[in-house]
Amino acid sequence: MTARRYGGATGDLPRMNTTTAVAADLDAAYTVPDRPDPRWRLKAECADIPNPDIFFAPPRIAGHRQALALCRQCPVRSECLQDAVECGVRDGIRGGHTEDQLDEIVTYHEDRRLDLDRVHTTLTSTQRPRLSEREKRAVVRVAIEAGIPLAVWSEALGIGYKAAAKRRSRANTQLESIPASMRHQEIALSKQLRTTPTMRLAVAA
Repeated sequence: MTARRYGGATGDLPRMNTTTAVAADLDAAYTVPDRPDPRWRLKAECADIPNPDIFFAPPRIAGHRQALALCRQCPVRSECLQDAVECGVRDGIRGGHTEDQLDEIVTYHEDRRLDLDRVHTTLTSTQRPRLSEREKRAVVRVAIEAGIPLAVWSEALGIGYKAAAKRRSRANTQLESIPASMRHQEIALSKQLRTTPTMRLAVAA
């Protein structure tokens, strides 16, 4: 919730007046066009803790685990995540997610305006559209959820096993991190590919 960075290497963290910090955040939020009403912040579990810098602590620091546990039981974690995504915030623990997870969610949000017809074509025909990096990430996510073998979608992307394994690893991280509510179009396409025979999938079978 705050914009402060964790500065220490141990548990010695500086303290700050969080009530003042939250009030400043609220004032600033009202100046951002089209931003949702920020008063949900007053209900956040982190609104009045004495040491908000724990939300920016490295993963192996005890403060990181404490902040994550607090965040995951927060009554407004969904509003917090939505705010972070819409504002492109990638730092710290937000909405019950770690910094790495948040980075994947924000990246997906930026990728969301994709032409999934091109993803479908890539996975179901011998055509190979020239894909953007965002579209390639979507191909892998959809393929994994549809149960399409790595050998099939890696051929569709024109990459070898090593590169495909790396993409599969990141895609699995994305699938674990990104809320299903944000991925309904990809999920629908994956279901369609599981039930519709296609040229490429028939060859793979």
